[in-house]
Amino acid sequence: MNKLVLVGVMVSGLVGLGACSKKRVAECDEFVATIDKIAKCPKLPEESRKSVQESAQTIKDALKLIDDAGGVGDAPDDLVKQLRDTCKTQNKTVVEQYTKLMPECMK
Repeated sequence: MNKLVLVGVMVSGLVGLGACSKKRVAECDEFVATIDKIAKCPKLPEESRKSVQESAQTIKDALKLIDDAGGVGDAPDDLVKQLRDTCKTQNKTVVEQYTKLMPECMK
């Protein structure tokens, strides 16, 4: 699950670039929703659930830093695209993994 932290690191690189408009990245919001769903899954072993919850919190904290700085509205397009692509790829990977390993957590 360390791959989840990658988004947090990437997001922190955008902090301070936002300004007036609070533009959000829908792909990152989707990714957070997926991670939250998995973290709440009672079928997931406690140790794994805790790890997922910690990773989710890291991502949420990093995204909140961007929101607090005004969002990604004024960030360079290439950084926003990279963040969007990373969140989308990570979400797809996590969904695929958990659909195979713990399908009951993806309902």
